[in-house]
Amino acid sequence: MGTFFRKNGSNFFVSVCFLVFLTVAAAVTAGREKLDYSYYENRALASRPEYTAQADGDGSYVNQWERYLTDHAALRNTLLRVKTQADLALHRPVVNEVVPRDGILLPYLPAVQAQESTVAAQAAEMADNLQRIQSAATGYGGYYCYVHVPCQYAYYPDRYPDYLENNETLSRWSVEYLSRALEERDVPFLDVAAAFREMGEPDEYASRVDNHYSMQGAFAAYQLVLEKINTDTGLEIPILREEDVTFEALPNPYLGSRERKLLSCVRLNEPLYVLRPNQEIPFTRVNSGGEEAATVYAIPPEPWQEITYNLYMGGDMARTHIDTGREDLPSILIYGDSFTNAMECVLYLSFDEMYSLDLRHYHEKPITDFIREVQPDVVICVRDTENLLTLWDNGGAF
Repeated sequence: MGTFFRKNGSNFFVSVCFLVFLTVAAAVTAGREKLDYSYYENRALASRPEYTAQADGDGSYVNQWERYLTDHAALRNTLLRVKTQADLALHRPVVNEVVPRDGILLPYLPAVQAQESTVAAQAAEMADNLQRIQSAATGYGGYYCYVHVPCQYAYYPDRYPDYLENNETLSRWSVEYLSRALEERDVPFLDVAAAFREMGEPDEYASRVDNHYSMQGAFAAYQLVLEKINTDTGLEIPILREEDVTFEALPNPYLGSRERKLLSCVRLNEPLYVLRPNQEIPFTRVNSGGEEAATVYAIPPEPWQEITYNLYMGGDMARTHIDTGREDLPSILIYGDSFTNAMECVLYLSFDEMYSLDLRHYHEKPITDFIREVQPDVVICVRDTENLLTLWDNGGAF
């Protein structure tokens, strides 16, 4: 009997420890507060599955529980950081769907077999939709323009290693076919990405840790947009120049959207900037939820507090209205997604009123109905390369 315990005692001890670990982990997982969003992963977490006979029959119910328990497991963030640090130390080319390369964090892009004919068809469908939206503005004498800005992978395609996809061909086809289709339909189109290339694609225009352009990039895009509007309409909207503004780098640590700078495991010190007009313009601001403080920046009270791209306009708002009380100037509606946020922080300075919509969150009425109701003098849609041909959420009709 003693020999049996000597031989099997260690195995028994390990088994008991493992069972205790599972029991404690399960108890902690069951008792911990359930979150619906992972801040560091910048994504929604799986919701608790609801049983249905269909889900049980096709096996999806079990899969949903697996995703739910994985997303809400105890010590999950700690284990993710350990794994991330190990992958970085091993110099893996892709870490948590991010490509870490020479001082930049790029999104991993799965290889896709893009068909040129498919892209052409998508561009034609998108152009038809934009023509319908344009008609809502031109019907009362307004002006409409569709604006393309580069996302991070489109701004830095050459920073990807040769063995990984960079979507360069797909990006080029999307712009070429859409610009051609819009020209055929007489819908104004501005390719900010092409203008940035002609400028030599300055590093300060894009982020190394986030999908968006920087405040400097948004300011350059703002100037290009207003120059086109003035050329096409003769409105003579005042355009701020570099000597009219000051860029202020915030001391707060900026994490960006590349899985929150890989769960804070990498050191890439990139500040976020705010733009201060040398001549302040008083204004009032109303969001869909009610009146807000007259500010376009959500700056934390302490300089050590982390910030994200939500600094600009306080993040993604379904609807915002800024009124500067200068009735001699025209009004503008800007819609799109988060790529409008930084531009909004300077755009309102050149208009009497600025309306902004994020169609991922605004569902009160179709964009065409909103345009006809408000009747802004200018309507622009800002779309990044990745979503340039996407009809729904932040650029299409209901």
